[in-house]
Amino acid sequence: MQKITTLTQSAQNIIKDCFLKWKNKFPNKIVALPHSGSNRQYFRIFEENNTIIGVYNNNSKENRAFLSFTEHFGSFKINVPTILRTFIEKNVYFINDLGNTNVLDWLNRNRKNNNFSDNALELYKNIITQLIKIQIDAGKTIDYSLSYPDSDFNRESILFDLNYFKNEFLRKTNIDFNEVTLEKDFNFFADYLLQTNCSYFMYRDFQARNIMLYNSYPYFIDYQGGRKGALQYDLASLLYQAKANIPEHTRTHLLNYYIDNVKKTIDIDKIGFKKHYYAYALIRVLQTLGAYGYRGLFEKKQHFIDSIPYAINNLSNLKNKITFSENIPELSNIIDILISNKFDYEQ
Repeated sequence: MQKITTLTQSAQNIIKDCFLKWKNKFPNKIVALPHSGSNRQYFRIFEENNTIIGVYNNNSKENRAFLSFTEHFGSFKINVPTILRTFIEKNVYFINDLGNTNVLDWLNRNRKNNNFSDNALELYKNIITQLIKIQIDAGKTIDYSLSYPDSDFNRESILFDLNYFKNEFLRKTNIDFNEVTLEKDFNFFADYLLQTNCSYFMYRDFQARNIMLYNSYPYFIDYQGGRKGALQYDLASLLYQAKANIPEHTRTHLLNYYIDNVKKTIDIDKIGFKKHYYAYALIRVLQTLGAYGYRGLFEKKQHFIDSIPYAINNLSNLKNKITFSENIPELSNIIDILISNKFDYEQ
């Protein structure tokens, strides 16, 4: 804990120095915002009658991707933060303050009896409409050479996510599996996912925590990991986000809404799209379980531990939608074990 505090104080001092160079004065107040799952450090800076956000990130390649993508999305009238000032050499940039309310927080505050309201449905339709603009319209001309750490969601990326699930979740829950057979399943799974068109912008972490509600409109953040990939991945990330806990019939409705709107821009095969959509939903859920294993079971962050049952429920919903289960027998067996709750993660 002391190390994190020291690093945060160091970043805060750098932010203050950059603010001084920019404004010729120190801020009235500066407050460190809570860490999430990244190493980026965010600070709310108070001026006389305004607040802005200062960001420190020592990953310069990630910074360049974020700044370039932000400018590009803004040119397409997509709701993203406004870049106010950059200090690239200091790994610092300043953006406008989009407040504290993300879509997941809003959803959980406004739902009753686990109901997904009409207002929530309309909000998600708005989000999906903008997602299509991000993926297809803006994705045509974005500079993928800046994508970090990879320019596309390729075979190596897919296998990395699957092995992340294996190493950070399966091993930490002591679930028995056949290593050789599972490796074969992973290779088949990767080949299957890459059969679809992977030439669109893939946000990579398109989920409700990365969508802020500002003046009642959704604004998008944390897309610096974007790269080329399949359309299905981001939609699956949004609709199968664990703690959003979207009812299955609502997911189906929003999937069809997405397809109908995409077809206004490009030609896609609805049946084939759905088959790959559920496959991408599966890898996304497995990848998040890997993250919950690392951030929750290893780092002991309770939010991630609390998300595990929701992710397992998503696996249960996906089980009968995967059309190639016989080709991934070991992974299918593992999924059955997870769904049956015959494992222990309360450590």
